[in-house]
Amino acid sequence: MIFTVFFQLVRCQPIEDATATLWTLIRVFNIMSFRQLEQRHVSAEIALMAWNPMLDLIALATVNGDVLLHRLSWQKVWSVSSGSTKDKIVQVTALAWRPDGKILAYAYDTGAITLCDVENSEAVHVLDVHCVVTSLTWVQCMQLDPEEYRPIYTDRSKEFLQRHFALSKGYSTASNKSEEMAEDFKRMKGQKELNILAIGMEIGSVHLHSFGMYPTGFIDVCIKPDDPKKDRVISVALSKDFRLLTVVLEKKGEEENYSYYYRSYFISLIYDCVGEIKIVSLKFGQISSLLTCLSSTIRAISEAWEDILLEIDTKLHNYAHQKYTASEEGTISDDFLELLMFGNPSDSLEKFLMHDLTESGLKKFGQSIELSYSNIQKLVLKRLQNVAVALFYHLNELKGMAMWTEQFGPIGLKESLVNEAVMATGSFVLKANEIQQVIDNSLKNFKAFFRWLYSVMLRLAEEPIPPEISRLTQQDLNFVAEFLKEHFTIEYDENNKTTVKLERVAQYLKKEDLPYPPSYSGNPWVKFLKDNPQMLETGIIFQNLPEKSLFTMYSDLRKVIDTAVKGPWTILQETAHEQNFYTLSEKSKVQSLPKISHFYCSETNYMYTAITVSAPPCSHFYLIREKSTESKSNGVEVIGVTFHGVICSPLAPSTSSSTEADTNLKILDLKFYNKDTITVLLSEDNPEDKNSSYLLQYSIKSLLTQLKPVAAGTGQLLGLDVPILKASPFVEKKNCKKLEGMKALQIAVSGSRKVSCVLFSSKRQIRLFEMDVDDEDEEDEMEHEESIMKNASKDEIFSDEEVEVDKPDKEEPM
Repeated sequence: MIFTVFFQLVRCQPIEDATATLWTLIRVFNIMSFRQLEQRHVSAEIALMAWNPMLDLIALATVNGDVLLHRLSWQKVWSVSSGSTKDKIVQVTALAWRPDGKILAYAYDTGAITLCDVENSEAVHVLDVHCVVTSLTWVQCMQLDPEEYRPIYTDRSKEFLQRHFALSKGYSTASNKSEEMAEDFKRMKGQKELNILAIGMEIGSVHLHSFGMYPTGFIDVCIKPDDPKKDRVISVALSKDFRLLTVVLEKKGEEENYSYYYRSYFISLIYDCVGEIKIVSLKFGQISSLLTCLSSTIRAISEAWEDILLEIDTKLHNYAHQKYTASEEGTISDDFLELLMFGNPSDSLEKFLMHDLTESGLKKFGQSIELSYSNIQKLVLKRLQNVAVALFYHLNELKGMAMWTEQFGPIGLKESLVNEAVMATGSFVLKANEIQQVIDNSLKNFKAFFRWLYSVMLRLAEEPIPPEISRLTQQDLNFVAEFLKEHFTIEYDENNKTTVKLERVAQYLKKEDLPYPPSYSGNPWVKFLKDNPQMLETGIIFQNLPEKSLFTMYSDLRKVIDTAVKGPWTILQETAHEQNFYTLSEKSKVQSLPKISHFYCSETNYMYTAITVSAPPCSHFYLIREKSTESKSNGVEVIGVTFHGVICSPLAPSTSSSTEADTNLKILDLKFYNKDTITVLLSEDNPEDKNSSYLLQYSIKSLLTQLKPVAAGTGQLLGLDVPILKASPFVEKKNCKKLEGMKALQIAVSGSRKVSCVLFSSKRQIRLFEMDVDDEDEEDEMEHEESIMKNASKDEIFSDEEVEVDKPDKEEPM
C-alpha cells in the first residue's frame, strides 16, 4: 500500500516539469514484477522449449534433433542425440513433461515417442505411432472425492514374488540404486493419481496413453473421416477431469489453401472409469517392466554365449571333408566310437587331434565352454525363470480383473484375450525350464567328452596324465557315448556348412525355429497328452512347443500381451461424442499456424484456450472458455483481445491520448502462466526500432465478465459478432517489461516455478526471467540487470542475428 500511494503522488506532478531526482524516484518505485536472470547462447538453433513443472529445469529441442536439459543457471544436465545424419535430419516435433516432473516425453518426426528419466536421460519407454506427432500434452487427474472413489484393488505382489535385480557386467547383482531401478523399469512408483499423455498427429487422430504407456484409447478428429486428405492436429488439450478433449485442426484444401478449426469432444468414459483405468494401467506398467527385464536378460544370455564352439564345429567339418575326399570308409562318428571302445585312433583321427585340434586348443575350448555355460545358467536360473513366473502372476491378476465384467467390462478388458497371454506365458516358463535342462545336459556331457579326449591326446603325446583326468568312471563313459550319439550322427553333405553340431544353446537365441529340438519320446507326460489330446482343450495345461526358440517365443509373447491390454483402445472412440465445432479461419493461401495455449481450471471446471487470429505477428487473440462437466453442448464463451494502444514502457508518459493511439503492439507468442494470467510476447510495429519486444503478464480476470456466449457450433466462423476488447485499460505497467536490445521470437513459461524463457529471433540466444519477484528482491533488480547487460558484449545484446556459439557446458548429474 505504501508503494501504491507514493507512486500516485509522484504521478500527480507535471511530467514536463519533473527533475532528474523525480525521475529517479519514479524509476525506483515503478519496478517490474519480474527480473532478468541470465542471457545465454546455445550450441544450435532452438526449436522447442518446455519448463519442468516441479524443478527449475528447462528442456530444449534443437533443429538438429537433439534434446537438451538445462538448469535455471544454464548448467547443462544432459543431452540426447537423435541420430541425425548429413543425409537425413530427424526432427523433434513435440515436448511434454509428466506432471510430477520425473519423466520427459519427446517425439520425433519418425513417429517415435521416447519417455526418458529426468535424472540420467535413460529411455524408460518408447512408443511408435507410425506417423508425425504434432502435439503432446500430459495431464494429471485432479484429486477426486475419496468417499466416491474407494480402492477396489490392493497390489500384494511384493508379498509373493522375488525382487528382480539389475544386471552388471559380471552378470551379478548391481548397486542398491540399480536394484531399485530394476524393480521399477518404467518409473511408475509413487503415481497416486492417474495421468494421461495425449498425442496429436498429422493424420487427424489423438492417442491417449495412461502414465504415458498404457494404450487407453484413440479418437479420430478429422472433419471428414472418409476423406483421404487427413486433417492435421496442431494442438490438443485434455481437461483434468478427463471429460473434455479439445483440438485445433489444420485442413489443407484442394486449391492449396489452409483452414483452421476448433473441435471439442465429451469423453466421459475415462472419468467414469478412472479408478479401473488407473489399476489396469499400473498393472500394465508392471507387466511392461517385466517384459523389459526379459528382453535385457535374453540380451545378456546372447552376450554370455561364446562363438568358440563354432570354431570346433568348423574343424570337425573340415575333418569330415578330408575323409570324404580321401574316400575313407566310415564317418567321424565311427572314428570317435572306435577310439572310445578300443582306445586306438585311426591315422586320420590321430592327425586331426594332434595337429588340427591340438592339446592347448582343446584345453582352451573346455575352459571357455564351462565359463560361458555357467554364466548362461546363472542368468536363466536367477533372472529368466523368476521374471517369467512374476509375469505369469501379474497376467493372472489381470485375468481376474477381466473376469470382473461389472467393474472392468466397460473399459473393454476381455478375459479371452488376457487368458491367451496367460497361456503364452506358461509356455514361455516351460521353454525357460527346457533351456535350463539343455544347459545342464550339455555342460555335463561336454565336461565328460573334453576330459576323455584330453586324456587320449596326452596319451598319444606320451605325456603324463594327471590323476583327476585319468579317473574316468563308467558313468563318464556313458556320458561320452551319449554325447557322440547325439552330436556326431549327421552324415557328411558338401552342401552343408557343418557336419556336426556340438552346441545346442545358441539355437534358442535366434529368430527361427530350432534346427535341433530336444527329444521327448521317452517322457511319460508327453506320451499321456499325446494319447489324450482332449486334455489340451481344458485350458489348464500349458502347451509345450519344442520346435520354438526362446527368442521367437518372447516375440510372440509380446504380441499376445499387446493384444490383451488393448481392450479399451476402440471403446473410447465408440463412446466419445462431439461437443463443439467452429471455424477459426479459412481459405488462407499460405500456411499460417496460430499460437495456441490451453489451461484447465479445476476449481470452476472450465477449459480455457487462447489462440491468435493468425500466425505471428498478429493483431489480436481469442480467449475461448468451455465447460467440461456438461455432456450436452451449450456452446462456448469467447472474447477477442488486442494490445493496440498499450504503453508498456514504465517510464513513458501515458497522459497523451495520441501516443496511445500510435502504439501498435503485435502478438508474437502467448502462454498461460496460471489460471489468472497469460504471458504475452509483444513486438512494436515500428520500422525504426526492430528490437522493440515486450514481455507482458496480462490478467484475464477482467476478460471473464466480457466473454460472449456463442451457440453450439457446427462449423460456423467463431469470430463473427465477437467483440475485440482493447487490453490497454487493464494492463499494469509493472507487469510489462521492454526487452532491451532483443528481437524476440517465442516464450516458455512456468507458473508453478515462476520462471520464463524468451528466445531470440536468431534461435541461438535466450533470456531467462524470474517472475513474481518479492518486494525485498525488487530493489536489486535494476543493478542485477545492468550487470548482466554490461557483461554481455555489444554484439550479444544488439545483434542477435550473428552470435558466437559458446562451447557446450559440462554436463552435471541431477
